[in-house]
Amino acid sequence: MKSGFSKNKQFYTYIPAVNSSSTKLLLFLHGLGSSQNFYYPIARKFPQFNVLLIDHEGAGQSKLLHHTNLSLQDLSENVVSVLQELSLNKLEITLIGHSMSGMLVSYMNLFTDLPIIENVLIAPVHPRKNLVDIMQKRIDSLQVSKSLIEFSNTIPEAATGSNCGDLQIAFIRQLIQGNSVDGYIANCQAINSGINYDFDYARINKPTLIIYGKQDQTSPWIGCVEEIYKNLPNAQLKELDVGHWIVIEDDKNVYDALEKFLQQ
Repeated sequence: MKSGFSKNKQFYTYIPAVNSSSTKLLLFLHGLGSSQNFYYPIARKFPQFNVLLIDHEGAGQSKLLHHTNLSLQDLSENVVSVLQELSLNKLEITLIGHSMSGMLVSYMNLFTDLPIIENVLIAPVHPRKNLVDIMQKRIDSLQVSKSLIEFSNTIPEAATGSNCGDLQIAFIRQLIQGNSVDGYIANCQAINSGINYDFDYARINKPTLIIYGKQDQTSPWIGCVEEIYKNLPNAQLKELDVGHWIVIEDDKNVYDALEKFLQQ
């Protein structure tokens, strides 16, 4: 396992496959107010694959380079840059994205030429007007408060399911507090940039697993996950009785669903 910073200040963790001849890469991309540690409970459990986890610009340990004007294109270019620097860009890639990065995974399928062979969307967000309004309210609030403390005290309970334990809530709280205010705002702007792109899901013909939470109010079935699923030509669903922070809330069932999908 190797962790470090790329030339463009993106923090990553790379776990090479046990078999050095493996040509497959699992690329884990986290959501808003999070970091690569969101996936850590499951990412180490795939020794047959090369595994790469990245902190998005302005999140976790990664530096904010674009101030508050991040877009999905910026995030995508950062990921591609890390892949190229580590000479992983020619491997067969399974893209795995949570929430904001669920949308980023779709963007990268549509607007990059990476050798993507399949996708996993975990509680993906779909660009829509009410999502833009929600993100703008968060931006406005943070520009006044200059602190993520209030968000870290409310989001962990508001965005999780009824079965989420205290230790899991504490972990989510710490993930949010591990972000800078400017970085959080910049990633809200990246989410809002999604409205500017044509998400023609019908063009994404790679096998795609969607894992969503029955209790998720951030990426609800109606108007969000359903919209993505019904337009993807080669998608399958896995519903879990959780909220939005799915991997933290139920890492075992997420791992089981992912392992089953990867064996198909």
